[in-house]
Amino acid sequence: MKKIEFKSMLVSIILVLLIYYFYTPALNIHAIEFWIFIIVALCIYGASTSYSTLLGKKFKPEKVGYLGAAVALIVAGVLVTDLFTSKIFHASRYASRIEVENVKFNNKTLHEVDFSKTPIIDRKSTVKLGDKVMGEIPEYVSQFEVSDDYTQISYKNSVYRVTPLEYASFFKYLTNSKNGIPAYITVNSTNGKAEIVKLKDLGLDGMKYVPSAILNHNLNRKLQLSYPTSIFGSPSFEVDEKGHPWYVCTTYTYFGVSNKKKVTGAVLFDPITGKAKKYDKDKVPKWVDRVYPEELIMTEIDENGSLQDGFFNSVLGQKNVTVTSEGYNYLEKDGDIWIYSGITSANKDSSNLGFVLSNLRTHQTLRFSCSGANEKAAMKSAEGEVKNYGYDATFPLLVNVGGHPVYLISLKDSGGLIKQYAMVDAKDYQKVSVYSADSVKNLELLKKSFLSSQTITKESDAETKKKDITIANVQILNVDGKSKLFIVDTEGKKYKAVITSENENTLVFLKAGETIHIRYIEMNDVNVIKSVGE
Repeated sequence: MKKIEFKSMLVSIILVLLIYYFYTPALNIHAIEFWIFIIVALCIYGASTSYSTLLGKKFKPEKVGYLGAAVALIVAGVLVTDLFTSKIFHASRYASRIEVENVKFNNKTLHEVDFSKTPIIDRKSTVKLGDKVMGEIPEYVSQFEVSDDYTQISYKNSVYRVTPLEYASFFKYLTNSKNGIPAYITVNSTNGKAEIVKLKDLGLDGMKYVPSAILNHNLNRKLQLSYPTSIFGSPSFEVDEKGHPWYVCTTYTYFGVSNKKKVTGAVLFDPITGKAKKYDKDKVPKWVDRVYPEELIMTEIDENGSLQDGFFNSVLGQKNVTVTSEGYNYLEKDGDIWIYSGITSANKDSSNLGFVLSNLRTHQTLRFSCSGANEKAAMKSAEGEVKNYGYDATFPLLVNVGGHPVYLISLKDSGGLIKQYAMVDAKDYQKVSVYSADSVKNLELLKKSFLSSQTITKESDAETKKKDITIANVQILNVDGKSKLFIVDTEGKKYKAVITSENENTLVFLKAGETIHIRYIEMNDVNVIKSVGE
């Protein structure tokens, strides 16, 4: 009997260890997978005990009953703990887990748009560019695939998305595991330039510890076995300024079991050597861009805006309840990557109450109170400007143009190619400018065009010029419902201006042969007059 019990116990231990090795739960009471593992282990022990006692013909049902009671107690304990640590009872704790600073929208809080650091290439376009450059290297195509990571990072004084290659299949892993993953892909988010970076060109070996590997080379398994009590999420792939690849593995804790997820730090994992180093959340190196996941930040901002007056107000009366708009995008600010989203009321209408920016490394979060159109309305407005082409708008970027919030949007054809850029006034979505996307340099021309057509902006002296011109020809035409003045001077140069109630007494009486003093913005084709006589 004892021999049977020993064999049964040995089999149980082996099974539990195998499950732990392949499942690799965090050995932490705040992790739900830990309790699932304990329940599975108890079930295996119960099954082996029942089997051994049956063979020995000394079946003791009370043992099975005790194990069943233990499982039931664990399940009940987890459920009760989650209930009493939920936002129903602790709304203020959930609302305060992110600190939101209210600031004014100006050139100090968000710098004037710099197109060399503005990620105008969206994720879908990035994936296509990555696949294209991958197809140019046949020896890689047959053995590897492109991972769908495409982490947004600040890199080499610009913004990029980076993603590693991964093993195409189990058998391809067996063939290539000795040398590891040989390269990763970078795509410049400002101009779409894609490149495969071969690690051997950097003097580095291949990446052996990656998510697509198996057994001891699997990144998640290696990570969890190295830090058995830490709770991890999905690692994000990044590269440092020298081009060395890393996985940034954020660590978490919970309030109770799986409630109120909170970042505690990060482990920087070297996929080449398998070495790792753990950092507290305030000590993570500055080159790292993503410690706080986007989805977690969006949840925190939603709870900050909805739970200030308690849980029941958030679902019933909804007084003063605000939530993020549907979607987010990235921007570079002071060398870090931030995500931005609109803030709207609980009913999620077509307007925004403001905007929120959050730093993915430091968790610093800024809120701008600025009522206006939401992103969906801006996208429809941009599409309306080119409705004859049928282009689709990408989710907007929020940029600072002349000290004002402006949506920057790409317009794509049915094939997913960016054909035009658009700027939409975030306060008034009917104010739109579009420009050809033949060159990224056209973004500066788009900015000038937008500034020239808006009365809300105050251009700097560096953007405007002054001169005296003699009118050779002058016309007033109605264009898109607006009265516009068109002038050709005696040198053959062309100018235009929008006639408003503020300038109509001057502009409508201009005649050929008259010499006037103008302040204008120089454009490639038709210069834009900002004022006459000043």
